[in-house]
Order: sequence, then structure tokens, then C-alpha cells
Amino acid sequence: MGSGVIFAVIVSVLFAVYAVPRKFSKQNAVLYTMWVGVAYLAGSVAICSVVWGFGLREQENLFSRWHFLTALRGVVWVCGIASFNIAIDKIGLTRFNQWKNFQGPIGTILMLAFLSEVVGSKVIWLLLGMTMMFISAVLFTIVDREALINKRSNIGGILFALLAAASFGVTAFINKIITNQGFIYSQLLYHSLSVVISAAIIFIIQTRKPEEVLRVSRKTWLPVMSGAMYLAATILSMFSYTMIAGGVSWSITQLNAVWTILIGIFIFREVSLQKHWPRIIAGFVFALAAIVFLLFAL
Repeated sequence: MGSGVIFAVIVSVLFAVYAVPRKFSKQNAVLYTMWVGVAYLAGSVAICSVVWGFGLREQENLFSRWHFLTALRGVVWVCGIASFNIAIDKIGLTRFNQWKNFQGPIGTILMLAFLSEVVGSKVIWLLLGMTMMFISAVLFTIVDREALINKRSNIGGILFALLAAASFGVTAFINKIITNQGFIYSQLLYHSLSVVISAAIIFIIQTRKPEEVLRVSRKTWLPVMSGAMYLAATILSMFSYTMIAGGVSWSITQLNAVWTILIGIFIFREVSLQKHWPRIIAGFVFALAAIVFLLFAL
């Protein structure tokens, strides 16, 4: 159980850090997503080859009907990550994080409503933890007036961030369903393959430039870095799901709001610590309270 919590915390760090390369890239958001998927797929193939090739784990059924749901998860995730990248471009990493963190309540409520892994009085602790974590994320959303861009771009960025939140909440729910069926490594394969194919198709329809899909350049290294981090986060998420309730694990991963605000303050200077320290301190207090409540829900 303790390992499940530790894995979820590590995932929260990866979920914050894997967004950072996008800040340095001007590549088309969908093409960027495809290259994230390519790195994710290559890593998945390598991991499955080692795990199954050396008999470290029993090979999973690659022809199960459950993988259709995994493929659907890939399509939804592509919509989410493309929206994720567009929102960061429009409103910045720190502002984007507030709206993206609606993914926490969405995913937790879906798991709570349909998977029934948390029962009795523990449900109250889970709901309290989820609420505290969301309040923490809202407190961490601070934008200096001079950092604001035009109103139209703000609204567009917020809408894309909300679409990303809904997509990520749904994909977390699907991830937990498939993990409950015992599919860990095969899920990586089908999800990553679906991401690559979906993103490539959307990009070709969007730009009518199929030749760009296979063109490798220096721009591809940033999404490849994100893809490698996302692969690590996905594996650890699934391990966490096998050890603790999905709603608890997913809520803990929303600690990414903490790491995102730190990145926004100390790396990108999007937030002034001196001007906003009361809200930042309050955000950390609520995040700590959330972890305590979630531990009671285990």
C-alpha cells in the first residue's frame, strides 16, 4: 500500500515536469503530440520485449477485446494532450494548471461512481481529500496582471485547458478499468500505438501535409523527452492502481499542481513569490491536508 502512494507521488512530479518541454517548442501541437506518442510507443515496445522476452512477467493476451477500449483511450488522450499543448501556448503553464486540474474531480468521481473501490466511511475521506487538493490547485493559480495576454486568447486557452481536463479525467478512468482486467504492459502498447495513429491522422487532416509526419528534425527531441517521461508516469500509475484504490491514487497525482507552481515561480518566473506568498503558502497547506485525508481513505 505504501508503494502505491509513493508511485502516485512520483507520477505527480512527472505529470508536472513532462509539460515543461512544450514551453520551449513552437511545433504544431498535434504533430508534437504524435512525437510524444512515438517516444511512448518505442519505449513500450522495448519494455514489453524485455519483460516478456526474459520471462519476467507472464505474457498478456494481445487479442483481448478490452484493447479496443485502450485504443479509444488513446484517441481521447490525443484530444486532451493537443488541447493541453495549445492551452500552454495561449495562457502559459501556470494559468493553464488551474483549469487542467478539473481532471482530478472528474477522474475521481468516475472511479467512485462506477468502480466502487472505496466504500463506507472511507468515501468521505476520499471526497475531502479530492476537495482539498482541488482548492490547493485553485490557490496555486496566480497570474500577475502584466503576464495577461489579450482577452480572446485567454478564453480560448481556458476552453482548451478544460477540454484537456475532461479528456485526462476520462482516460484515467479507462486506464483503471483496463488495469483491473490485468493488462499492464499490453495496455502500454495499444495506448501508445493509438496515440501515434490518431495524432498523425488529425495532423494530416488539419494541415494536408502528410510528408511532415515522418520528417525528423531538432524539433522532435522535445516531444520525445515528454514521451519518455509520460511512459514512466503511465507505468507507475498502473502499478499504483494495482496497490491502492484508483480514486485515491488519481487524487494523489493531482499534487502536480504543487510542482507546477514551483516550476512557474523558480524556472519560468510566471509568478512572483514575493507578491503572492500568502496564497502559495495556503496552497501548500491545503495540499498537505489533502494527502492526510487521502491516507485515511486507503
